[in-house]
Amino acid sequence: MTDEPKRALVIGAHPDDNEFGAGGTIAKLADQGWDITFIIATNGNKGSHDPAMSSFRLSEIREQEQRAAAEVLGVRRVIFLRNNDGELEPSPALRAEFALYIRHFKPHAIYTHDPWKHYMLHPDHRAVGFAVIEAVVSARDHLFMPGLGQIGIGVWRPEALYLWGAEQPDYAEDVSDYVDRKIAALREHHTQLDEVQGWEERVRQRMAEAGKEHGFAAAEMFKKLPV
Repeated sequence: MTDEPKRALVIGAHPDDNEFGAGGTIAKLADQGWDITFIIATNGNKGSHDPAMSSFRLSEIREQEQRAAAEVLGVRRVIFLRNNDGELEPSPALRAEFALYIRHFKPHAIYTHDPWKHYMLHPDHRAVGFAVIEAVVSARDHLFMPGLGQIGIGVWRPEALYLWGAEQPDYAEDVSDYVDRKIAALREHHTQLDEVQGWEERVRQRMAEAGKEHGFAAAEMFKKLPV
């Protein structure tokens, strides 16, 4: 009889955020047998400089790209919330939606944006980060959303929350063997990266610099918040 696999929930604002923020870590966890769920909060329908591209077509393409990237990393479950790009707010409704997914999937670890990152331009990154952090509280305490308990959806307390893009990271994940997998997953986001010069070198360099400080060939850095 095998032990139940550990579970991770990775919540990003847009298609490609999960890969940029934690792609190497996700691939590592997948290889270790973790059951990983992606939640993508928006459809990314503003992320194009092509004047011939419509928001409707772009959202469809970016979902396809995200599914392909998740497959590269070993993630088989991707949930698309399909909110419009650039319009998210850390509202009680978004917090409750995330809390419901946390209670349902019962993740041991949650990965998302650090909403306190200085000078973060994109409002969706801040909105998702704050909503997820607040959702963790709503998911763990039974007096939040009491109706869920009445229909059998009980509370869940993850072991830790990991924030990528943190100004003050305190946790380094050794992803020395997963740099190429992260790059391969990012390459699936053709609408975002095909025309961007030097992105791969910059990603590799950042991971190498993060790893060097901790004695690894490559690392991804997070702010770890025990729950």
